[in-house]
Amino acid sequence: MQRTEKSERPTGWATLLTLSYFFVASSLVVAQSPPQSPAATPAPAWPAFNPYLAREYNNQSHWNDAATDSTLLAVPRGHYRVTPGSYDWIPGETLGIPAYGARVRGREVVWFFTGTMLRKFLREPSGFREIARRTIRHELPDYAPLSDEQRRAQARDLQSLLEARDEQAVIDYVARQPNRLSSAVEDQVAQGVLYSLLTADHAFIGANARGLLRIDQEDPANPESGLREPLQVTLPDALFDDAKARRYTIFQTDSVFGLGMSFNGYLVINTVGGVVATLDRRTLKLIDVYRAPGADEVITNSFATSGEAGGGAIYVASNRKMYRFVIDRRGRIHSDERSGAWSAAYDVGIRLPVGKIADGTGATPTLTGFGPQDDKLVVLTDGRRKMRLVAFWRDRIPKNSSPPAGAESPRIADQIEVDLGPEWSTVQSEQSVVAYGSYAFVLNGIPDAAVPPLKVRGSYVRGLLAGYTRPLPRGIAMFRWDSKAHRWQALWHRSDIGTVATVPMISGASRMVIVNGSFGDRLGEMYHLGFDLDDGSLVMSIASGADPLFNGAFTGIKCDRDGSLMYTTILGLVRFDVAKMAQVGSPDPQMRKN
Repeated sequence: MQRTEKSERPTGWATLLTLSYFFVASSLVVAQSPPQSPAATPAPAWPAFNPYLAREYNNQSHWNDAATDSTLLAVPRGHYRVTPGSYDWIPGETLGIPAYGARVRGREVVWFFTGTMLRKFLREPSGFREIARRTIRHELPDYAPLSDEQRRAQARDLQSLLEARDEQAVIDYVARQPNRLSSAVEDQVAQGVLYSLLTADHAFIGANARGLLRIDQEDPANPESGLREPLQVTLPDALFDDAKARRYTIFQTDSVFGLGMSFNGYLVINTVGGVVATLDRRTLKLIDVYRAPGADEVITNSFATSGEAGGGAIYVASNRKMYRFVIDRRGRIHSDERSGAWSAAYDVGIRLPVGKIADGTGATPTLTGFGPQDDKLVVLTDGRRKMRLVAFWRDRIPKNSSPPAGAESPRIADQIEVDLGPEWSTVQSEQSVVAYGSYAFVLNGIPDAAVPPLKVRGSYVRGLLAGYTRPLPRGIAMFRWDSKAHRWQALWHRSDIGTVATVPMISGASRMVIVNGSFGDRLGEMYHLGFDLDDGSLVMSIASGADPLFNGAFTGIKCDRDGSLMYTTILGLVRFDVAKMAQVGSPDPQMRKN
């Protein structure tokens, strides 16, 4: 099978980086001292492992069942610049989103869904070595697969065009590509894989618009085992309501938009049209269906699961309510209080013209509080023009709890506005709340109203151009839960940080939140940026210039077991090795703290 090589791509953006760093700080001309590790602090209680999923730190789209988008692993602090040979890259075919890792008999195995197939690799000192691949059934008119070398050439072409800031040339180039780059995002939603997970026996299960697929290992205990033929099923048309999706969201058709596994072993999906359904995890056969009661009720995110309610607790947020459903031992869905289920209204706000799929929340619910003394909460952002961070009691409401003034439900423990300053009239996001212990991190995903909309078909080219020819949406903020007062506290915010449409992550051991983005309107100067949890100071940066190879649009930032950032990008799967990068001074022009 094929072995990927260490990257030796040309660094055409080196001049741009040199100029940008010249104006940052005089510390660039002196040797940088070794990065300082944060003071050791006790790790918070962690979400329980789902017995039906891989016992790994990252086994589904949002890392774990609680959808925290965080890890106990340490990602190195310090300031770096990408150099040739300091990263490994596996090309995707169009837009590949899911990638998972597991240790099997002491060896690191990586699965990467590349757009039309699942590829299995061993991660070795020399890079990634491919073990097996399986192509899924799809119907993409005029699609022509490219070799890995052709994808490398495609990446180099795009980098040159982005460095030239030639927006129309990028649009025209993408439209000509035989691997359907112009519709790569839409193709994944329709026929590829959007949400996915890795089971206890290392089967890969993924969902697209109206189907599910499962790819098993020939021998789960063998790291060099092949992959079985995919099991693919098409879901019944009766689950979907195109008219409802078209009326209340930006989508023209209804589709599956969330996937997870209950702690009692049932596969669960939700649809944009407001359906929650259970399926057999092995056969993918439908078991039970629940339909949201509101005529205008839609679901535009995935969900969280937990071992509560006998292992059947499922936390789903529609654009009208936050729900806890309970899946029983037969796979039946319950929504009544006697079964331990509940629902709670929140402020749905308004429907924005850009930046949101619908009104209400755009966030996958996030669970926090897993220790015996912790407040057990489920957290999301609401739909107000200036969104609020909302915490719901996810189990029994404490007797001494009093909801904040104006709360839509007594189950709301507290809510706080995400305020980036008086000049920010709109603060909203489709990204989940990133949580670690009592910390909760959010970002603004709404672009500046002064930036003219890009009138082009397909999301892929928009993801390519954001941060390169168009300013990124700006604004990030950190909050912390006070378990004594049962209230949120605002810790810090940065209104000058622009972020790519990528789910951030928190490295708990390094006590930092990591985003993919830039400083202000400095186009073409892209970074991965790590901010201290407590004070928001920049403690990590990896400069990648205008190279789209590291653009994490439409995916999420993750790391491997060693703490190296390893995540899918707009062009494939990348793994950083900061030990081989150039150490530089901090690129941070300022630090603002609440």
